[in-house]
Amino acid sequence: MFEAAIVLLYGLVAVAAMAVTLLEGWANHDGLTLHRLAGLLACLLWPLTLVVFILHGCIARLLTRISRSTA
Repeated sequence: MFEAAIVLLYGLVAVAAMAVTLLEGWANHDGLTLHRLAGLLACLLWPLTLVVFILHGCIARLLTRISRSTA
């Protein structure tokens, strides 16, 4: 259940960012340029960095607790 919620949240953030990118191109009458396609790819990948930072924080906290309990 928790994993499904995380995937859903990730997907919603990525889709919202992609929608903004597509609307920007539509408003500028640019169409799909190479830079716009790169932006769409970045919309799919940038939330992944947030996940990495959250996991890093959780792991660092866990390791700190383990090291304090053994000392």
